[in-house]
Amino acid sequence: MTALCMACKAKGQDQEAATVIAVGHKGWDLCPEHAERFGAYLADIFGTDGLEPTVEARGSVIITGTIPGYDADTARMALENSGYRIVGHVEEDTALIICGVRPAPHKVKEAETAGTPCMDATRAGAFRGAVTSGQWIGEDPLPVVARKKTAEDVQAQVEAEEKWRREKNRRLTESSVRWAEERREKEQQEIRRAAKQAQPPQLSETQQIRAWARGEGYTISDRGVIPAAIREAYRHAHADQGELDLEVAS
Repeated sequence: MTALCMACKAKGQDQEAATVIAVGHKGWDLCPEHAERFGAYLADIFGTDGLEPTVEARGSVIITGTIPGYDADTARMALENSGYRIVGHVEEDTALIICGVRPAPHKVKEAETAGTPCMDATRAGAFRGAVTSGQWIGEDPLPVVARKKTAEDVQAQVEAEEKWRREKNRRLTESSVRWAEERREKEQQEIRRAAKQAQPPQLSETQQIRAWARGEGYTISDRGVIPAAIREAYRHAHADQGELDLEVAS
């Protein structure tokens, strides 16, 4: 997010992009036009355009991520005005890493390895306060960021996904075979059940004797004890011994 001119806002004008103008421990976001007017007021008061800025070299700084309230150029300018040199990687004289929103994982890793102090620019007013005071202090923990994937990571992920697909297909195949076997067994059970139902009911020996006796012309009741003579004739008939002549009272 770009800082906007406070003077434009106060006058109800469309706000322009601004940089911080610091005086002592206070600062104002002013666009170039209002910054020039501000400088003219001071020149009128002191009768001079001021001294040439002298900035003491203070080593290098890494800026990574988006600094809330500042675009990249404005943030770099603020640090360079404080005497820092902006670098992309940790160097011997790197004094600080300033982390904004979504910092680069590899830069955070470098700072962690080198033990570089960190300033968390996502804290409310942290960067503005440093610009105003000129005090750039790294006392914050490094942010936890997702490690950037390497070619080895991508290959490992591809292999893991392929292994998972093979395992899934194997389980599906086993499941299909098991389902087919269970289905076949159920079908066979159904066939056996239907065949059993289609067969005539199995008669007991007593029922078979009564049915045989009636077929042979004997008079026999549906209930009660079967006469011994009929039982004996039934056994002889089914033992291929021929029939006995019986006289059974009707």
